Parts: sequence; structure tokens; C-alpha cells
Amino acid sequence: MIPTGPLIRLGLAIGALDRRPAGELTHLVRVAEDAGFEMVLVAEAWGRDAFVTLGSLASRTERIRLGTGIVNVYSRSPAAIAMAAATLDDLSGGRAVLGLGVSGKAVIEGWHGTPMDRPLRRLRETTEAVRAVVRRDRAGYAGETIRVGPSFALAFHAPRERIPIYHACLTPAAIRQCGEIADGWLPYLLTTDTLRSDLRSIEAGLRAAGRDRAHFTVATFVPALVADDAAAARSRLRHHIAFYVGAMGRFYHEVISRQGHAEAADRVRAEWQAGRRDAAVDAVPDELVDALAVCGPPERCRAKLEELAGAGADIAVVYLPESAERDEAERTLRALGALVSAAP
Repeated sequence: MIPTGPLIRLGLAIGALDRRPAGELTHLVRVAEDAGFEMVLVAEAWGRDAFVTLGSLASRTERIRLGTGIVNVYSRSPAAIAMAAATLDDLSGGRAVLGLGVSGKAVIEGWHGTPMDRPLRRLRETTEAVRAVVRRDRAGYAGETIRVGPSFALAFHAPRERIPIYHACLTPAAIRQCGEIADGWLPYLLTTDTLRSDLRSIEAGLRAAGRDRAHFTVATFVPALVADDAAAARSRLRHHIAFYVGAMGRFYHEVISRQGHAEAADRVRAEWQAGRRDAAVDAVPDELVDALAVCGPPERCRAKLEELAGAGADIAVVYLPESAERDEAERTLRALGALVSAAP
């Protein structure tokens, strides 16, 4: 029997599926929309452009909200980010969500050739500047790291004067700042205990800004795969976790380490950076996968979704592994949608 408990909403992240044909991505997003998912987030690193992808999805969906998950605050100017977000909001009939983050040094300096200076200040000022542009404020914006000159304004009226902005952040200072200025938080690779603990920093930021938690969204990214064989599902998700710990800079290694898995994180990173990818994947222990992921039979997945809701998550943003076959991806989306729709 499937247990009942707190209701959690669902989102879909398609970053790990970036190598799939565009038509397949569109199909999976439509499956998610039909299954009751309320949001799709498109990541951007060195693959598809997030806004172009979302613009295409806007014409092929009807209800699901369309967001970046995430774009960084260095490779585009705040004005360019605001124009893209406002255009997406216009094309989609007011369904845009803007996920922002600082990304990592390898992407910012290696791929984009831009110095990764003062990331916390840059994220704050980009958020403020984007809001000024979207609301067509002709006063411009002047900060310590960026500037938008006065007298400019968007040449069209977007459906809304304020598009929701979510921050992806991992450090305590960035999480508190997120609570102060953002509309939502996009945590990733957190256990339910850490999510509950880190929400204290969000709440401190909200209090400092005189804001209400009821108007703030916690949309946590969760590696997920529904399968009758829990061990097989766990095995498929190991590569996903190993990639983030081993290849995506220091922040994910640090976040796994501070959650009590420092030894495993060190081994995964060492094996990955030595080019022993299979050994790095094998170094991800079962207990770490179980702590981070929604995987296995529906009953087990439902219990994990309940844990996330109990820890303070409003939306579980499902992150399918790159290795998932099309039928596995569809089955996961439909099964999770059915679990949530059946909640009291």
C-alpha cells in the first residue's frame, strides 16, 4: 500500500538530458505537463541555449511554467537576461521563471573567458538590475559590479512587471542572501536533514528583509528514477552524483562533504580527476544515493517525496539521469505524477 502524507508539487529538470534530440526533450516535457508537473527548468552549461530551448517549449506546451535552471550571471549582461526572460514571458503567456546562479569557475572562466569576480555581489546586483529592466524602469541601475544606463526601457510590455527569480546557491551566505532578495531557492544534492537545516538561513534572510515564507518557493532538485528494482535504479543514479562531485568544481564536493560524506566525496573526486570514471562511480555509496535521490519502486519514491515535503520543500524538481531510456523517463514522470495527484 502506498503511504499518504504531505503534498509536494513537481517540476522537471532536463539538464542531464541535453544530448537527447530536441524532439525527445519536447516530448518528455509534454509528458510531464500531462502528468501534472507544474514547472520545467532548463539548465545551461556548454550545451543548448536555455532561452532558445524554452522559447521552443513555449509554443508546444500550454500550462507548465518555463524556467532557466540555471543561467549564470556572467556570460550575459543583466539587460540581455532581462530581455530574454521578458520575451519568454511574452511568448508563453506569463509562464516564465528565471533561475540565476554564479555557476563555477571552470564554466565562467574556461568556457566564457570571463573573470568570476565577486560572485555573491554579482548575483544580488543582477537580480536587482533584471527586475528594474523588466518593470521598464528608465532610471537604470548602478551597482558595484554592473550598470544599466538610464533612459533605456524595454520596447514592449511583458505580461508581468515582475518575473519570479530563483537562486541556485549552496553556501550559507548565498542561501541567506537568497532569502533576502529572491522569490525562490533551487538547492541541489541535499539530504532532507541538510535541507531542513539550510532553510534556517533562508528564513533568516526572509526575516531580515521583512518577507513572508508563504510567498517564497523552495524547489529542490532531486535525482530520480522510478523502477521496480531499487538496486538497479540506485546504480543508474551513481554516475549522475559522481559527475557533479568529481567534475563540477569544488562546491558540490564541499556540499557532499559537509553532509557527513567527506571520505566518499574525496574518493569520488580523486578517481574522477584521475580519469578513472568507473571507479569514481563505484565510490558513490548506496547510503549517499538513498539520502539524495528519489529512486526505486513507487512506494519508496512516495516516502522520499514525503520526507522532502516534511523538510520544507515546496517543489521536487525531478532530475532524470542521462542514462535513462526514453521509456524509463516517461514511466518515472507518469509514476511520480500519479503519486502526487493521489495525495490527500
